[in-house]
Amino acid sequence: MRKYVITLFGILLSLSPTSAQIINGNGRHYEGPTDARCLDLMGVPLEGPDSLFLPALESIGFERVVSEDDEPGDYYFRGDYFGIKGNLLITVDEDTRLLSTAIVTCGPYRTFGLFDQNHRYLLLKLQRQFGDFKAKGDGSLHLMTEQGYVRISNSMHDDKSRTIKVLYLNTTPYYKDAVNMGLKGRVQEVITENPVAENGIMHFDPLGQETGSSLIDRSYNITGYLQTAAMLEPTGAKSLLSYEYDELNRLVRRTLLNNEEGIRSINEYSYNDDDEIKQQTQKVFDKQNECILSITMKNNYTAHDDEGNWTRNELKLMYWEKGRQAQNLSVIQNRTISYWEEEE
Repeated sequence: MRKYVITLFGILLSLSPTSAQIINGNGRHYEGPTDARCLDLMGVPLEGPDSLFLPALESIGFERVVSEDDEPGDYYFRGDYFGIKGNLLITVDEDTRLLSTAIVTCGPYRTFGLFDQNHRYLLLKLQRQFGDFKAKGDGSLHLMTEQGYVRISNSMHDDKSRTIKVLYLNTTPYYKDAVNMGLKGRVQEVITENPVAENGIMHFDPLGQETGSSLIDRSYNITGYLQTAAMLEPTGAKSLLSYEYDELNRLVRRTLLNNEEGIRSINEYSYNDDDEIKQQTQKVFDKQNECILSITMKNNYTAHDDEGNWTRNELKLMYWEKGRQAQNLSVIQNRTISYWEEEE
């Protein structure tokens, strides 16, 4: 029975972000996917491949500026930054093409009054979005959140003019495969004793992508969440997966369709106050849309590590299969989790 449960549950991999409507100085707003787990610039997520974030920036009015002197990993824009004219430099990793940093430059301002006014205005906008900034010894103001690092600084030029710079550095993994399994931090490996709704051993690369999954044909959105996938069956056919989410971007339903066998499997999830899976249920339907299998799992997490990930779970499981008597099981699960070291 346990092998059958594991095969049906598979691996939980995706969330779907909501949409943002943050208006810039031109009255244009970003309507694409967003996610609270990454930094954003006026609604546009500051992560992902250039093929996705370039159109997103252009959708809110930033115009790309191309020069023969541009470096392969740099993109230059100009546009309205919270209503103030500015230049934007985006740097990407030359191998992965994923966004690394974003720097907005406003100015130069030849009068102190205009510089001071715009500096105060931008700081207020950033504080409303991210929280209070702290002063550094070099005169800049900075803030570190769970999503990344933001710094606002200024520089004086030889002609006494001043420039304002805002640096965004996203520190969270791009791919949210680990996050979608309820894991926090830069997870590298998870080893689970008595696994039921997950593999016994899972590995994630530094970008957050799960590397040992049986899922194929993955398609990720701009913020790194898996949108579509397939699972290869022993016959060579593909089962298709779809996902539904709540207003907090938590997975609430995953549907697997095996058209060859005429099987439909639906997993549904509910959460506790710490956004951990409190309960999950699975129902499997045959070609006649009759339920032939039902599983209910209730979690009671009794220990966590320093990152907030559970390391001990008292699992209560109710299993029913058509034509058989329902069974109730208790399973004690223990996990060992290792993490990628933070880059210096």
